[in-house]
Amino acid sequence: MSRPTGVGRASRPVHGLAAITVAAAVWGTTGTATHFAPGVPAFVFGAVTFGLGGLVLGVLAGRGSLRAVAQRRTRGWALLGAASLVVYAVTFYAALDDAGIALGTTIAIGSSPVFAGLVEWVADRRPVTGRWVIAALVSVVGMVVVTIARSEHDGGGRALAVGIGSALLAGLTYALYSWAVARGMHAATSRMPLAVGPPPIGGSAGAAGARGPNERGLVGAVFGMAAVPLVVLAAVAGGPSLADSANWPVFVYLALVPTVIGHSLYAAGLRTASPSVATLLSLLEPVVAAVLAVLVVGERLGGTGWAGTVLVVAGLAVLALPSRRGR
Repeated sequence: MSRPTGVGRASRPVHGLAAITVAAAVWGTTGTATHFAPGVPAFVFGAVTFGLGGLVLGVLAGRGSLRAVAQRRTRGWALLGAASLVVYAVTFYAALDDAGIALGTTIAIGSSPVFAGLVEWVADRRPVTGRWVIAALVSVVGMVVVTIARSEHDGGGRALAVGIGSALLAGLTYALYSWAVARGMHAATSRMPLAVGPPPIGGSAGAAGARGPNERGLVGAVFGMAAVPLVVLAAVAGGPSLADSANWPVFVYLALVPTVIGHSLYAAGLRTASPSVATLLSLLEPVVAAVLAVLVVGERLGGTGWAGTVLVVAGLAVLALPSRRGR
């Protein structure tokens, strides 16, 4: 029996919100998953996860990936996004290894919107808003509080400093990746490509090869190109870890669930959910990461650490809330 039209339409936003929520939740399991493959270097996790996952995403995007690479107006943005993603893949897992899962995830995620605002300010001459300044300050204070809490429990040291630096670099490169994809999409849709020659048989002049890449194709191209150096890195420098069959369940999980399924669900959710709501729901990731780090891995945050995590999430929430009257 068919459902009423209104019920079908009402369920679509719910499905989108559910998809984004699941995506954020599986992203939050990333650090804890590495706990089940002890001894694997951080760069191997990043290379294998985004190498295998990137190849799958590139293949799933199909011809859209090829169009994004072939067309000159999107090729440069795809290359910048891929280069940023390569650095992010390595530095994010290094942050989890040196700074801990809860702190590394919180700083990487909390710093990314701050860096995104700075990148747009420098590159696009887009002025920062008062709300962005408030959100950035709250998030930075939260990151400092979480860092202090972690140093009190573990005594700080060089590893913690390296981990924080890696998390900040991960936040910066993820912001660059997001900015490059956004600019690439703007370049792809800012003007229609000219059709060369007669229209294809059975189609119109604007179809098939004359089309520009869509969002899925551009993201597929970025992940696919980033996968090439990461797969080489894993094959050349990660031999012992790759040879141990006990590590492969973790590798496959990280590549398929957080990377392929997580990004696919997030993209699907954006079809019906607004970007601001999607960003708010994605704040579930650091919360899930912190909870699992405490319950499964045995990390200690304490009251101060949890307060800092809440501040970071609150700062990001302020930034994600829809503005009024264009402010």
